[in-house]
Amino acid sequence: MKLGGARILVVGGVRRLGRAVSLDLAAHDACVAVSTRARTRASDEQVAALLAAGAAEAYAVEGDAGGAGGAAGLVARAVDTLGGLDAVVYAASGPFVPRQPQEIDEASWDASLDVIAKGFFFTAVAAREHFTSGGVVVVLTDYLGLQPWATFAAHSAAKAAQIHLVRILARAWAPDSVRVCGVAPGPVDLDDDEHREATLRAASRVAAERLVAPTDIGAAVRFCLETDGLTGVNIPVDNGSLVMS
Repeated sequence: MKLGGARILVVGGVRRLGRAVSLDLAAHDACVAVSTRARTRASDEQVAALLAAGAAEAYAVEGDAGGAGGAAGLVARAVDTLGGLDAVVYAASGPFVPRQPQEIDEASWDASLDVIAKGFFFTAVAAREHFTSGGVVVVLTDYLGLQPWATFAAHSAAKAAQIHLVRILARAWAPDSVRVCGVAPGPVDLDDDEHREATLRAASRVAAERLVAPTDIGAAVRFCLETDGLTGVNIPVDNGSLVMS
């Protein structure tokens, strides 16, 4: 896929890693729509930042991808806004609160699985219906989906589900020329990190002993979008987190 002029929806593209990814796509002349549950100052500022970064077009699209109906509606609005759809990047994530497994209640469990696993699945399914000549789905997974982190059981389980869904959907949709890839960030250096101290502690235990740059995640997502022979893979961008486990 050529990024110049490509119509791309970034779910969760207003903050954290989704923001970094959408800015990277904008810098490569893509037409970018970022999702937001409601129009806010942050979403308006992100659209302005995307245009300043070089986006061919930039929009904020309202919607919640946490369920089948919401995901379908969000994708449909993005298609109407962009005039079509070539790719989706799913960067939405649920609550990230450290708890032992026995401390997790049903509401917390559902909150993680709904946004991370169910939301990704139904967003991908909805996007496939609007792809006209192939298409690409990229999801930001997590290195925690590849490791047994007891203090983030719901988040880790949901991310593991995403990683497996990448392979399932890639296999199912390859005959339709739809590619599905994952990018698994390690501890990332984010300005709006709500758990900065925990992130720094995690970074001290990785091979490179430093945080991952958000621009590295953007570059990995771009690689997945642009590389036509790539599908069914989950690429760790983790500064060596996994080699230490």
